[in-house]
Amino acid sequence: MNAPQDHPAVPDGQDPHPERPETAPHSPDGTGETATASEELSSAETETEHAWDSRRDLYRHSPGIMLGHSARIGGSLVGGDQHGVSGGHVTGDVILGGSKVEYHLGGDDEERSGEIPAAEIEALARNFAYPPAAPDDDTRPDGTAPADGRDPGQPDTPYGPGGPDDAEEPWEPGSPFALALAGLREHRVAILSGPATTGRRAAALMLLRAAGSRTYRSLDPALPPGRLAAELREGCGHLVADFATSPERPLREHHIRALSERLHATGSHLVLVVGPHPVVHGGPGHVPWQPPEPAALLAGHLRNKDLAGRSVDELLALTEVRAVLAHHRPVADTARFAERVAGYARGTVSLAELGAFGHYAAERQVREWFDSADHTLHDKAFLIALATFDEAPYPLTAELSDVLFGLLQRIENPGEPARIPVFGTSSAQRVEQALADRYQEPEETEWGPVLQTKVQFRDRLTAITLLREVWTGHPSARPALVAWLRRLADDPRPVVRTRAAATAAVMAEADLPSAMALLIRSWAADQRLRSRLAAANALALAHHLGAPHVSRILAEWCTAPDHRLRWTAVRSYALVGDAFPREALAALTEAVRGMETRGGPSRGWTEELDDLAQSAAVLLLAAGQEAAADDGWDTAADLWGALPTLARGTTRDFVLRAMVHASGPTDGPAGTGRPLLLDLFARADPKPGTDGAVLRHALAALWRSVLNDPMCTASGKNTLRQWVRGAESDRGAETALAELLPLLAVSVEDHRRLAHLLENLRGEGDPAPPAVALRLRALVSAPYADARTCADSPSR
Repeated sequence: MNAPQDHPAVPDGQDPHPERPETAPHSPDGTGETATASEELSSAETETEHAWDSRRDLYRHSPGIMLGHSARIGGSLVGGDQHGVSGGHVTGDVILGGSKVEYHLGGDDEERSGEIPAAEIEALARNFAYPPAAPDDDTRPDGTAPADGRDPGQPDTPYGPGGPDDAEEPWEPGSPFALALAGLREHRVAILSGPATTGRRAAALMLLRAAGSRTYRSLDPALPPGRLAAELREGCGHLVADFATSPERPLREHHIRALSERLHATGSHLVLVVGPHPVVHGGPGHVPWQPPEPAALLAGHLRNKDLAGRSVDELLALTEVRAVLAHHRPVADTARFAERVAGYARGTVSLAELGAFGHYAAERQVREWFDSADHTLHDKAFLIALATFDEAPYPLTAELSDVLFGLLQRIENPGEPARIPVFGTSSAQRVEQALADRYQEPEETEWGPVLQTKVQFRDRLTAITLLREVWTGHPSARPALVAWLRRLADDPRPVVRTRAAATAAVMAEADLPSAMALLIRSWAADQRLRSRLAAANALALAHHLGAPHVSRILAEWCTAPDHRLRWTAVRSYALVGDAFPREALAALTEAVRGMETRGGPSRGWTEELDDLAQSAAVLLLAAGQEAAADDGWDTAADLWGALPTLARGTTRDFVLRAMVHASGPTDGPAGTGRPLLLDLFARADPKPGTDGAVLRHALAALWRSVLNDPMCTASGKNTLRQWVRGAESDRGAETALAELLPLLAVSVEDHRRLAHLLENLRGEGDPAPPAVALRLRALVSAPYADARTCADSPSR
């Protein structure tokens, strides 16, 4: 950024506003302020970041679903063998702790299996959708694929292309289904791994059917691996769903071989369904199950339903259907959604009900979690933390979930200290239990991007739904949540503070009075700038989520007697004012006029005026960026065009400061890149009569006012110097300056000022101005050659 963080840029450290007192920014001025100078100085923070930096951090650290700035759906999943025991297939001998010996005394008369009706399997087969092959499975080393999708060096298999039943088999060679079926036919036993919500049980039953089974039995998943063989029956397809493996209970090679031997002898088959990170020692290994895309799953469920003459493709093309399918959700939810889509086709379900299914499914899942006795308080604290830190680094989520757990524990069991398992459930299991995914993505820091392992709910609606549910559906948790969020808002890490504000915004959208009373207003009235920024962020995000009356709250606070509420409202306008720009600019202007009614210039007056100017600058830049992106310049032209008329009377200083503040932010990190204000000028249409031309002339008029104002001219000239230096490596910026500078040289005095600036522009150790300055100097001089000759003539 070209300008300092809290005041306009000036050369040699000179203050363009010499009346600015070097005291606490909000000292008493006889206007009824409640804070004292000692209060402000006792705070660890006496300065705050520039309003543009606040806006940048808000967009950088907020969940993507709130502001729409993040299109990432997961990145590259972190899984497989990258994370040792928690990451996937484990080979070799792993011994943790002492050995465990099981004694079985007496007989076991408990029934450990039950029949699965064949009719249920056939009904399932009618709707089952087979996943496609992995993209690289059928690719040769040279990058080409054989004509039949199979490596010619491999022999034909009974289930692949060229086999006797190939025409009847709907699965693709190389797909997870085909790979698992190959193992099942060869060894009579297959291990299918995957998350619980991916339809893995249905896939296991389809494997048994494809292998030739006609009778089916479900075995007790609590059976030890060594006891499974004793439960197998002749000529039957066996399923063990949700079979748990762990370092203490691994599935070893001798278990698998014993099962294979028994299954061959009885003419049977067995599919073991395990989690996504099984502990398997040796043997044929496991096949990871990945379901088809949601659209293929939905099509499979619709193809045998009464659709009243509507085609499946027509229904899949509906906007509401595409919106629901855009979020990854459990396969069972897709089956439920198929019933709604079929109902819509028959006219019994409205389009609005169809589009609301995603929210219904997310609410159903969240309530299951909170009502489940299988989820401990520690698990539920992790879910709440994950909802707060969706798309954030996993270690951060885990760390702060333990803090929340301690606070919840004091409510549920006040007499017992919180016992946090240091080495309890693995991160992979916790993430899977939350129906989330891990992925790697760079995280922006003040030192540059750092690769982090992040976590995100598979269903993008889960996070907000969960936070709403815990706030409105479980009021007993509110004291812990409020204490937790207050602690997060005071954290030194920007992402933590921003997520605290984002969570408060969700709560404000769900229950505005409670969220304002318990969180946001107390932050806004805090003497610490960090807390007030949390309130501003919360109000901005709450407005984006659709919370009512945010603009009214800001308008009231902007002229409130308490300077802390005024600061919060002013900073909020910088963050969210582009959503209602005309109203926001009018409120800021009215706040400037209200400053004089409180007594005029005094201690703290300059700082407050600078805060107002910063917010106006950010508001105007944001409106300009939106205009450039959407190619609709009318709003930006109206806003910038109104400023020259305000640059007189009581609001003149405010407008000129706003112009100087707007000249600082750039389109790159840490002050690098092209200045946004110059880029706005360059992108506006110069054709006379257009909104772009109006905006350009307004910017030029404001620049002339800045350069001709005794208090701001030093800041304006310093900014122009930086712009010219930046144009050395940016031809687009040079072109924009070549069009702007002649508009600034209206009078002979204007010309002399700009010419002197360009002629004397020097870098450290440079004997002459840079070439770009001399080229711009020639452009500025041309219109005034005759005027300069007249000024120097003797008759003059």
